[in-house]
Amino acid sequence: MKKFLKNIFKFLLPPFIYSIIAMIVMPDLLSIVNGPSTKQQINYSFKNAISKDYELLISGNSRTYRGLNPNIFSLNTFNFSHDNDSYNQIYYKLNYLLERNKKFNYLILGVDYFQFSFKSDTRNYVYGDLLGNEYMNDFDNSNILLEKVKYLLDNVNPKKLLSLKLKKNKPFLRENGQYIKHGVASENDSIKRDINLLDFQVSYFKKIINLCKSKNIKVFIVMLPTRQNELDSYTEIELNEFNSFIKENIDNKNEYYLNYSKIKNFTVNDYTDLTHFNESSANRFSRMLDKDLSKLVNKTNEIKKPKSYVH
Repeated sequence: MKKFLKNIFKFLLPPFIYSIIAMIVMPDLLSIVNGPSTKQQINYSFKNAISKDYELLISGNSRTYRGLNPNIFSLNTFNFSHDNDSYNQIYYKLNYLLERNKKFNYLILGVDYFQFSFKSDTRNYVYGDLLGNEYMNDFDNSNILLEKVKYLLDNVNPKKLLSLKLKKNKPFLRENGQYIKHGVASENDSIKRDINLLDFQVSYFKKIINLCKSKNIKVFIVMLPTRQNELDSYTEIELNEFNSFIKENIDNKNEYYLNYSKIKNFTVNDYTDLTHFNESSANRFSRMLDKDLSKLVNKTNEIKKPKSYVH
């Protein structure tokens, strides 16, 4: 019996040791060859959002995450966006910063025609630890422990070893929060988007507006340029109704809406796929946006000044 147990132990020991080592080492190895994992991106983003000083914060989904370069803006800026973020995530991420006494005067709030239509839990195995129970209460069936186990088991998968080959132009995350991922868009890129406004996301959108107003943070609601292939998902009536909804919820004093979705300054060559700017085009649009924001910032600053200082 002892010999049998000893043989079992010898049989199980190598995979056990491999699993432990893989759980610890594999994420770093994979990030070296493939770029940072989702978990690494989020943790690095939160760390820098706390450690850095900035006047302007960028929040939104992957379009702003990749499409806005903080280094281009006149104000000290940090990009706190992430893939799949909608307004519930954005609200709790803002709260996370404010509760830790981060001070900033301006917020770029990214908006997309489809961004109110879904409730994403794909990052909750990371966000759950960072954003806390109040955030997680919106996800009745979400099991963080199960998602964490899946993440760990995925790292143990021996097939991952096959991908340990250094890639050219791997994605990377800048210290300023912008994510760079290379690719080449096609004229035939297409997708079906949903423009429905979920009450859940509308509620959080309004909470963001009210939170910023209470903290005297000016909000620039920005829709980035959008390819016609994507706009074709919507009717003109739907687009008009959506834009009316945004305008009804801003006062043009503390909140401003800048919609660049239909501008013709960009072509398929400016994108890495259907949705996202490449690095150079992100810089070009950031310059364009910075000029427009500078005018609004100067305007709001003039309003704040005593009359004797207004020229």
